Amino acid sequence: MYGLSIYRFADLVNRQAIGEVIALTFFPLMIVMLTRLKKGEHGYWYLLSIGMAAIGYSHMISVEMMGIVIIIYTLLNLKRFYQNKSLKYLIAAGLLAIGLLGRYFLAVGEQMATTIFQVTAQPLAFLSDRTLPFKDIVVNSLTNAVFHANTVNVGITILLGLGIACGLFYYSKNDRDLIGIALGLFIAATPIMPWHLLDHTIINTIQFPWRFFAIITAIVSYLVAKDECHLLKNKYYFYLLILLLGAGNVIYSTNSIQNQSWRFRTNTAYNTPNPYYIGAGHEYLPAQTDYQKILRHKKQVIKYQPHKIKITNVRHTWGRYQFDFRTLTDQKAVVEVPFIYYKGYVAELNHHQRLPMQMNKRTGLTQVALKGTGRITVYYRTTTIQRIGTVISLLSFGMLIIIGSYDGITDKLFDIIHHKGAFYYGN
Repeated sequence: MYGLSIYRFADLVNRQAIGEVIALTFFPLMIVMLTRLKKGEHGYWYLLSIGMAAIGYSHMISVEMMGIVIIIYTLLNLKRFYQNKSLKYLIAAGLLAIGLLGRYFLAVGEQMATTIFQVTAQPLAFLSDRTLPFKDIVVNSLTNAVFHANTVNVGITILLGLGIACGLFYYSKNDRDLIGIALGLFIAATPIMPWHLLDHTIINTIQFPWRFFAIITAIVSYLVAKDECHLLKNKYYFYLLILLLGAGNVIYSTNSIQNQSWRFRTNTAYNTPNPYYIGAGHEYLPAQTDYQKILRHKKQVIKYQPHKIKITNVRHTWGRYQFDFRTLTDQKAVVEVPFIYYKGYVAELNHHQRLPMQMNKRTGLTQVALKGTGRITVYYRTTTIQRIGTVISLLSFGMLIIIGSYDGITDKLFDIIHHKGAFYYGN
């Protein structure tokens, strides 16, 4: 049911969002582990960390979404988590996940702290502009409409599953929280949700509120598989579910082919992509970068003022520029190298002295100020913070292996921490 869901199918076929599709693979694991911790089943708690790390390295926006769901779920069950001693495992799983993602978080954080990117300066979309009326989402779902900005939907199977879950809300005492979250996320894709209050916050990086349909799909699939009301024991209901899944995907596939024939590519064309095309993810270019201008001027050349500096023996290899220079005045001369600026680019003078690189505030490209004579090599070098992040992730991975290999080691560590706390505070 989850694998054949309309949202996942749309991500794979229509949107071709491969990173997000991979991230969706781990959503069910997150739902299952949260419910296990809620019941006080602490075994394999570290799978929550593995799931979150896998989601993060596949699609960072999905980590943001799942993090919001985990916070809501925890707040709804905070008392129960505390009573069955699951809260400490949840916190441990969160810290371990942060450690595993340290290499990514620190690298991105460093870039965001030093450079203004288009994702914040010129957002691709505002959440408040991407909602759809409740009625339209329901109609689109009932007809398994081909997924577009104005036809977003969860598919008829998930919609009916959500409807049945809401109808059984009173009887599903153990899963009311999940039902409430799923229904809340469904409503959040409509104008009822005041997204305009979050348009200029980090939450807006989610871009489209209907992205939460992936989590709705995972929750509903979990509830159907759990079948607390034993509906699927009736073979008619079971066959009806299979029929809805099969017919729904056939309808969706047929409509996709008919309505999106312009997407078809020959195998030769597909395997010869434009090397200058970076896809739709322009949000993480510096705000000053004019991507369309870069596309129009594909010949990458070094720019400088000839009356101030002489450049010779230019050599451009993959990710590296080398050239000899001699300044013609007593003043420093600025040379612009056609690399889009990110913190980490360095300029080596005569292979030993590193010169500071800067961003051209007009173009978003990399530039360096030179004086005298010598040979310059410009390339990207991992920063100190990036290396620290890598070490943190490797240590966290090693800790994960130890925790997974030695059963009960977590309980022993928690006991030690508890006894030390008792000792220090005299309890």
